[in-house]
Amino acid sequence: MATIKETFDNCEIIIQDDVALSINGKPISFEKNTETRKWLSRYLPYTEYDSLLDLAKAIVRDTVEFTHVNP
Repeated sequence: MATIKETFDNCEIIIQDDVALSINGKPISFEKNTETRKWLSRYLPYTEYDSLLDLAKAIVRDTVEFTHVNP
């Protein structure tokens, strides 16, 4: 696997081998639903995403903790 680094809405997203996720240096807890094969996090309860990057972008876009970073 690989490390993915991307800037989205002025936040740096880093995904390491699908086992570690950080946004602006803050570790983000997540898990993969083995039945649906989708990613989820306590930051966005009741939602699941096809990729870990999609989950990270949704956290940046839809949570108060990271939306203040936007200009």
